[in-house]
Amino acid sequence: MKREENEHMKMVCFGSSSAGNSYYVELTRNGGKPPVKLILEAGLPYKEIAAKAAINQINLAEIDAVLITHGHTDHCKSVADFKRRGARVYANQYITAGDPETTLKAGTTKVIALDTTVIPFEVEHDAEEPLGFVISTGAETILFVNDSKYFKACMDGLQFDYVMIEANYDGQVLHFALENAKAEHDAKNVYRYERIINSHMSLANCIKHLERLDLTKCKAIFLMHLSDRHAQQFKFKEAVQRATGVQTFVCKKAGGMI
Repeated sequence: MKREENEHMKMVCFGSSSAGNSYYVELTRNGGKPPVKLILEAGLPYKEIAAKAAINQINLAEIDAVLITHGHTDHCKSVADFKRRGARVYANQYITAGDPETTLKAGTTKVIALDTTVIPFEVEHDAEEPLGFVISTGAETILFVNDSKYFKACMDGLQFDYVMIEANYDGQVLHFALENAKAEHDAKNVYRYERIINSHMSLANCIKHLERLDLTKCKAIFLMHLSDRHAQQFKFKEAVQRATGVQTFVCKKAGGMI
């Protein structure tokens, strides 16, 4: 599996799709401290995450925190496994059972490791209290938005070093598929396509969100959760890079990046 190593942050994609999402991130800390090590999403079986971590020479025992955006299985499948191994899992109240130490609330800053904070914010998705994250060490700041139609949170005054964001489908392609399904009275796919439109981020919406951010310091954008049927990874990569002027990578379904 390919690891993308930028000037500072390290990011490894273990998997990125409705079959399971999980990412490993290292962020630089000030003062010569070692980097903070995070797992963002735990939607794959623990054994699979552990195997892919080993391939990439990542020791899961050194993880400082695990962050989960919402309770759908493809984002939280192995939460219990991480907890059993002593990992601190931060998420909404439905996943943490209301534990005050690890429960994340939109708009409330939480310290998750040495010199490392997360500000959760509300996103639009068909789950209970879905969240996006602004994660910062003081030295580096990243935006993480996965499984979200859109978000209204104000990001004024924030400069992002890295952005990890969903770009699930091409709106034109998906709407064409929806109209075909309606014409063929294919109720199953009509429901499926309408759900995607109402709960996931299109390429166009992804670019609109990115254009509202301060990306003057941004070193890389990582596109997540591309649809197998309704997205073209090279087209998406090129479109986002052209719109933002920032180096862009696509997280692949089975792990790795292009």
